[in-house]
Amino acid sequence: MTFEEFFAKKKIDLLALKAGMPSLYDEFKNHYEQMSEKSFDHSKKFWFNKLRLDFPLKEEPKSAPAVSNPTTETQNNPAETSQSGGGYKPLFRKKINPST
Repeated sequence: MTFEEFFAKKKIDLLALKAGMPSLYDEFKNHYEQMSEKSFDHSKKFWFNKLRLDFPLKEEPKSAPAVSNPTTETQNNPAETSQSGGGYKPLFRKKINPST
């Protein structure tokens, strides 16, 4: 994952960050190149909420997917559902000791 993709995933506008805080942008870019993605994420985690508020990534509104298959209603036949035997069934039978 690239530096730009990482900040897009965190929903932070990287161009606005670069324009607003160039020294922080350069520091983050330098650290990201030296660390793994996971290490960078853990070491800078406390920054992300503040940066997300100050430099939010403007996302395009997603269009709702069109529903191609309309749902059809099915009728439950009471005779079919009553034969399922949904009661409790013990796994083991209790042993009965004859007292004769």
